[in-house]
Amino acid sequence: MGKAIGQNAEQPEAFLRKHAKEPVLPQPTSPSRPKEKLKSPVPARTEKPIMGLTSNKNFITTNAVEVILAAPKKVPKEEKLFVEKPGFGKVPAYLKRNKQQITLEQQQLEQYLRLREQPSNQPTAVPMSEEERGELLRHLKIKWATLNAEYQKLGFVMDIGSKVKRHEAMEAQLAEIERDIRTLEAGDVVLVVPDNGSGY
Repeated sequence: MGKAIGQNAEQPEAFLRKHAKEPVLPQPTSPSRPKEKLKSPVPARTEKPIMGLTSNKNFITTNAVEVILAAPKKVPKEEKLFVEKPGFGKVPAYLKRNKQQITLEQQQLEQYLRLREQPSNQPTAVPMSEEERGELLRHLKIKWATLNAEYQKLGFVMDIGSKVKRHEAMEAQLAEIERDIRTLEAGDVVLVVPDNGSGY
């Protein structure tokens, strides 16, 4: 099996020579696309200039036409000069508006305090009439019935914090309305403080 004995040995003539494993480059040839000359060659030192040549070309008109037809060049964008704005250095309108609003509120507050400190000739409280007492009592009972109906529709499971808060808020409102109803039904004299300009 395999080669005979001695066939695998290297031959003395097949030794590795210098640069044997380097790639073999092809022979250089002339370029298929010659390089284009960007500029015409300058006159040689030995050439003599041609004298007496003239041209009828109007260079001024030609240059003007070329400049007119040429595409405009991109110029850098000028920075805005904010000091040249018409409103530069002036107080903005919103600051003036806010200042006027603050001044008006201050004047209203001072006027309210002056009126509050002045003694009033009007009675501070007047007794409520029976008609007003009955009308107010009727509205309170209607409100209590409506709120109680909503309260009865609430579930018994209080597993969410919002349900607990709503339950407690409705209980507080019912208790307050019941207290007002008891006060009106007691028959005591109820005093009402009049509000200037808006009735009771």
